[in-house]
Amino acid sequence: MSEILLSVFVNLSVNRFEMQTQLGFFAFNLSFLIYSSSEALPVFLEERKILMKETSIGAYRVSSYILANTLVFIPFLLIVALLYAVPTYWLVGLRGDIDGFLYFSLVVWLVLLMSNSFVACFSSLVSSFMVGIALVEGLMGTFFLFSGYFISKNDISGYWIWVHYLSLVKYPFESFLINEFGRESGRWRCLNRHEDGCLMNGEEFLKNQNLKEIQKWYNLGIMLVFIFGYRFLSLLVLYYRSYKSRN
Repeated sequence: MSEILLSVFVNLSVNRFEMQTQLGFFAFNLSFLIYSSSEALPVFLEERKILMKETSIGAYRVSSYILANTLVFIPFLLIVALLYAVPTYWLVGLRGDIDGFLYFSLVVWLVLLMSNSFVACFSSLVSSFMVGIALVEGLMGTFFLFSGYFISKNDISGYWIWVHYLSLVKYPFESFLINEFGRESGRWRCLNRHEDGCLMNGEEFLKNQNLKEIQKWYNLGIMLVFIFGYRFLSLLVLYYRSYKSRN
């Protein structure tokens, strides 16, 4: 799938694609990363069966499983993130400096960890794989809808705005945009060119999106909260299930 992504968006900046194509790359990039994590659902469900048996006889604690599971995925997903980011960043033609690449790789890694934690949390709640995949993918689709890509934050109805702030897509999507179109190397990059000249540069685009440079670090913090928050919720649910199985 990554090969298809690269073949479609290769040399994005060189060919001067219009702004919508550039935004489409970041959106599809996130959808590929987040939906790929749903493949871990059957693994988590199988581990949950074993965990319930082991904790019912006091073999080990639920907290030990959550900690071990998290520590195993951290380096594994880092390798996956680098294997994905290295060819994607340079072949697509994103901002050509090492700082931009390192930040892009960091966001990719946190996206994988965040979506993995999300799947782990809901795998502790659902009764079967079919229920789990429907719930996980349905929620992920909702997160994409309210991320700010398909509909602007200002156009979201007041009773739906909370979904925008809980979206797993909003924060990495904004981070990708700021990383690409912020700082000196991206600020004056033309995003929409006309025969009369440049209609919009990176600085104007970020202003229109109400995005500031400092938000790239704030968004990383929010993503870390999601990672640890979903893991903690998974701990609570599994502890409750374990308690019920013993009693």
